[in-house]
Amino acid sequence: MICVLSFILIGTLRSVDAWGASCAQGPVGPPGPPGPKGPSGTSGPGELLEYNNWKQCAWYSANGNDYDTIYTCTFNKRDSSSALWVYYGGNLRLYGCNGCCKRWYFTFNDNECSPTPIDGVVYQTNTYYMNLHRHRSIQGYCHNVAAGSVNVKFMVGDCSGYGNYDAYTGWNSASRIIIKEVPASNY
Repeated sequence: MICVLSFILIGTLRSVDAWGASCAQGPVGPPGPPGPKGPSGTSGPGELLEYNNWKQCAWYSANGNDYDTIYTCTFNKRDSSSALWVYYGGNLRLYGCNGCCKRWYFTFNDNECSPTPIDGVVYQTNTYYMNLHRHRSIQGYCHNVAAGSVNVKFMVGDCSGYGNYDAYTGWNSASRIIIKEVPASNY
């Protein structure tokens, strides 16, 4: 007997044939053969890194350098085609000046990222006697860094067109550099 219709009778699902007789459900058959294998996926840049490769360097001290290195964090980059994402978070300030500017930036093995540096500036005016320590963050991606040991430096210097002013990095809180190796973008 072939069952072709299903009815709900007082809350119960019941199968019946075209003439109204009840049908018993047959046994479950054996599983069918496996389906065909799907197409292979393309290898993307995300598969170059088997797991996350990142590092944080943090410190709790102030640095009064007006030029040069604030902190160096050494990182082991695994793949030459990947990019590095870097981040600085901490207090930065200028003091004793009016219409002044200082620049904080990253270098990779003593070279700035090219074609675009990863930097930030603090400019202030009408604040000659104010000692304003403010939390700032500077971050970006650098694509042209070879694999291997990389000295990532957080630096301070003058802004283009401005003289030397009193800079201060870190004050009364932790500062940190975070470095993460990521797949290169499709730029």
